[in-house]
Amino acid sequence: MSTIMMLGGASRTGKSLISRELLSRLALPYLSIDPIKMALSKAVPSYELNTDESSIVVSEQLWPFISALARNMVETGVHYLIEGEILPWQVAQLSEQLEVRIPACFVGYENTVIEQKMADIKSCSGMPNDWTAELTDAQLFDLVSEGVEFSRYLRSQCAQYGLYYQDFSTDFTAAKSAVIHYFESTFKDH
Repeated sequence: MSTIMMLGGASRTGKSLISRELLSRLALPYLSIDPIKMALSKAVPSYELNTDESSIVVSEQLWPFISALARNMVETGVHYLIEGEILPWQVAQLSEQLEVRIPACFVGYENTVIEQKMADIKSCSGMPNDWTAELTDAQLFDLVSEGVEFSRYLRSQCAQYGLYYQDFSTDFTAAKSAVIHYFESTFKDH
């Protein structure tokens, strides 16, 4: 049986950084949903995927593809970390349907000061997948505001479904360490 782990969360939380570190620590490949999202929006224009929608809407639009991919990984015994736009209810539903435990962590920044988060995002300019570098301050403010609301939604949903949520509002390093520890201990238990 394969180990599928999922990492979801608010935009610009550090999911890709966490995934890359897990890749090196666990020798566990990861799949970022972002390239799938962009490929679908560009290559299949008949599929109504609006990448500018809210994280909830985009996650729901992508779920038929992501769930099919995860199902295939479980059925074929492929071990993976899937990272990106995933919702807690989706993980809970898939876990129940496949009758396997899918370790998942959701990350957010529900208690952040928006201006500080904007400054943090700007300080990471030039990192891989830095699509925010082209945003105006007003657009970045809106993005972070939506991220705060989405983080609140994720925390609530994680509590409802018994999934792990980690807040990144104040101490990125400690929060990142907690998420990595969660996945390392979960991987060792499988």
